[in-house]
Amino acid sequence: MFGNLHLPQKGAPCVLFSHGFGSSKEGDKWLELSSRLYDAGFASLRFSYRGCGEGEERSEGEFEDTTLTGRVLDYKAAIDFLHRARINTTRLGVIGSSFGGMVALAARDDRIRAMITLAAPFFFPSPSELELKHSKDKGYFELGSGKRLRASFFEDLTKYDIGAEVKKIHYPLLIIHGTMDETVPVEQAYGLYRHATEPKRLEIIEEANHIFDKPEHLETVINLSIEWFKSYL
Repeated sequence: MFGNLHLPQKGAPCVLFSHGFGSSKEGDKWLELSSRLYDAGFASLRFSYRGCGEGEERSEGEFEDTTLTGRVLDYKAAIDFLHRARINTTRLGVIGSSFGGMVALAARDDRIRAMITLAAPFFFPSPSELELKHSKDKGYFELGSGKRLRASFFEDLTKYDIGAEVKKIHYPLLIIHGTMDETVPVEQAYGLYRHATEPKRLEIIEEANHIFDKPEHLETVINLSIEWFKSYL
């Protein structure tokens, strides 16, 4: 996997970025977050999951082989890397965006001390029985973006109960979601919050979409994130 570690000083607390389903470490949100966290004294690691990214820094593997289990393994490997780096591993946080938030929740790694999810799904919508049959016949499921997934992706998802996993998380969890999210409806944020244990917080950003691409919405996400990590890391 390819990644970038931003280290303001040796022994700094660190935030791991877990990007969304079809995204990568180069997303505008991650670049801005890493810069602002750096200015606030936090290290950060942004990395691309297997099969994600572009050009020379595209992580090895094929996107169509993506599974939740595979990304959980990558996520844990990134944490392993940080334990070999010059950061304070007793003060390690994570921001998981969309499917990347689901990955962090499913991994439930006790080396994490504080978590933030951005537009994370409480459950992943399954295709219809007809679509599943067609995907098995073809050997893959075609996404609206043109990318492909193997049918095993959905079979793998059945191994996980995110609600049950969230109940077992005992580190602080901040859930951020936008009211205009058409990819992951905001109701899913309320589901996560109901299952989460204290300390927890739910922040709903009015008019924000799935990727928080309006400057004022991203600014709110950044300020909430810095405040959360200053409180708990």
